[in-house]
Amino acid sequence: MENSGNLLIRNARLVTPTGVREGDCLIQDGRIAALGEVKSPGPAPKLDADGGYLAPGFLDLHVHGGAGADFSHGDPAAARQIVQLHAAHGTTGLLATIVPGPIARMRRAMAAVVGVPGILGIHLEGPFLNAEKAGALDPGSFLPPGRDAFRRLVTGFEDQIKVVTFAPELPGALDLVPEIQGMAAVPAIGHTAATYDQATAVLDRGARHVTHLGNAMTGLQHRDPGCVGAALLSGASLELILDGIHIHPAFVRLVVEFLRGRGELHRLCLVTDATSASGMPEGSYRLGDRQVRLERGEVRLADGTLAGSALTLTQALRNAIRFANLSLEDALTLVTTNPAGLLGLDCHLGTLAVGARADLVLLDSDLSVRATLRNGEIAF
Repeated sequence: MENSGNLLIRNARLVTPTGVREGDCLIQDGRIAALGEVKSPGPAPKLDADGGYLAPGFLDLHVHGGAGADFSHGDPAAARQIVQLHAAHGTTGLLATIVPGPIARMRRAMAAVVGVPGILGIHLEGPFLNAEKAGALDPGSFLPPGRDAFRRLVTGFEDQIKVVTFAPELPGALDLVPEIQGMAAVPAIGHTAATYDQATAVLDRGARHVTHLGNAMTGLQHRDPGCVGAALLSGASLELILDGIHIHPAFVRLVVEFLRGRGELHRLCLVTDATSASGMPEGSYRLGDRQVRLERGEVRLADGTLAGSALTLTQALRNAIRFANLSLEDALTLVTTNPAGLLGLDCHLGTLAVGARADLVLLDSDLSVRATLRNGEIAF
């Protein structure tokens, strides 16, 4: 269906901030104009939801690639291909996540994603990371934290960079926090060997996001609560990769129950950490310059190290419901309202409300995606 940001969606189950209700959704000029019982505006195209769930489009804070392509390779056509793959699974907005490499190459990768519809900005996962917790990233491309190196990397892209992940225990790392804040980006910690005290110190200093909680960081031990313990007790937002591989379902339940008991489920965001293998058959792919292999749903280096995922947010949503016994409404906030809030976009995205941007997903009862809309136009 072709339209110009005007559309009337009939017979939907509307997933609104106040609950699920039956009704229609009128989209005009790319925004939600009315919800509920809506009179036909005349010639606007119509879409029969046939009882499907109409929800805000999914937002993914951590995507490296998909459909055989990788953002770090600096190809605008490939970037659009990645966005389209994730749109087919309900994602209307994502952060193009760039892995460590030579600064010139990272800058080419950033330049290639600017202006691509569906890309909300850039997540720099490094290069100021700890080689002890490199995971699948290339430690040979890591840099010691420093203002000069940071400015060489980000100059000219300050408005595009939304999240910067760094290891807080490295000498000079704390000096990065005001630099990141100064360009209105989110300081995030990850790929870190930080102790509980070191992680707490930087979270108290202004870091407010934790990249893939539980992965590539010090874990929760009874005598050393580690980065995981510091993260849980902070006010920071937390990423989880819910593919059933990166973290155990029981860990998911523990995190959800802990946050829900504190009234802080708004801190939790589901991410895919998707690589170029997402949406592809088993075989060999790339994560930055490193070869990875997709086999039995798992993406790994040749030595067996997990290397991102082949996950989509549709499957992550299903897994959240299954692993943590969440309602659909609560699970949806983890891929809509919560990431929108972290990025300061919650007035426009992540909600089904009059005046919000019409970035929407239409889901069947099994949560498969029937249609994805961006700015009121059919993206899938």
